[in-house]
Amino acid sequence: AAGAPPVAVVLATCCHNRCTWQSYPNRAFLRRLGFGRADFAALCRAASWAVDGTRGGEGEGAAVRADVGRRAKDLLDQGRVEYLQAHGFSATLETYVDGAVSPENVLIVATDGGGVRKPS
Repeated sequence: AAGAPPVAVVLATCCHNRCTWQSYPNRAFLRRLGFGRADFAALCRAASWAVDGTRGGEGEGAAVRADVGRRAKDLLDQGRVEYLQAHGFSATLETYVDGAVSPENVLIVATDGGGVRKPS
């Protein structure tokens, strides 16, 4: 409404492996990329590799597994961002801490399109 304060949302994303097809907000985004319901569970499991990719070993295989996990997380988060954008929000993915501190280091930052105004 005119004169109403802006809406802002900041979400730290994590626990991608706990997502469900039913609760994921942008299934159309995944379908456009060729992922269906059956693929979704595998994508969510792969996302957990970003956090525990070195479990069971070290070396190049573990690094590749962790990279695949990060890419899966990013894909799921990008779908969330695009969902918010389609619903009138200005939304982006932001890194808020170095990956060496935590692999769970991504925020979704969204405003209602008018931007966040400083309090007067």
